[in-house]
Amino acid sequence: MRTQLDTASLYAKYGPVIFSRCKRLLKNSAAAEDATQDVFIKVLRHAEKAPAADAVLPWVHRIATNHCLNVIRDGRRQAEPVQQVPELVDDEFEETMISRDFSRRLMARTPEHVKAPAVLFHVQGLEQAKVAEELGVSRRTVLYRLSEFTDRAMKMQRIVEA
Repeated sequence: MRTQLDTASLYAKYGPVIFSRCKRLLKNSAAAEDATQDVFIKVLRHAEKAPAADAVLPWVHRIATNHCLNVIRDGRRQAEPVQQVPELVDDEFEETMISRDFSRRLMARTPEHVKAPAVLFHVQGLEQAKVAEELGVSRRTVLYRLSEFTDRAMKMQRIVEA
């Protein structure tokens, strides 16, 4: 098992190489510094799994690559910070609330066999063939049900506007 002194020597020896790898992947020096530290913390935690001395650099390099790819993947899931939160104009807010209310009432009044393909197609963005596959029906059935959903929405819209 490696000691903390060995990990410190690994950091001294391979730190610049790992930082370079992290910077190349993350395209940001500050993020690369954080990632480099995180990588060596992982190395310390898993020191007992470290390979022989001649295979340590590829092992640490693989840990760094995987860590950076995870950082990139997780970064896509988080919203980007902005300087100022945009304010909704009253008209936009009212329109949004009306749309939500309309959608909620429409979905409540739609039978499940029509609602399911509508949600998969309009909300989740699946193609019609995938919707058919997901529901175990033909593509033509999906088309009919989407058409029925659209007709229901248009009729309800006419009632609301009247």
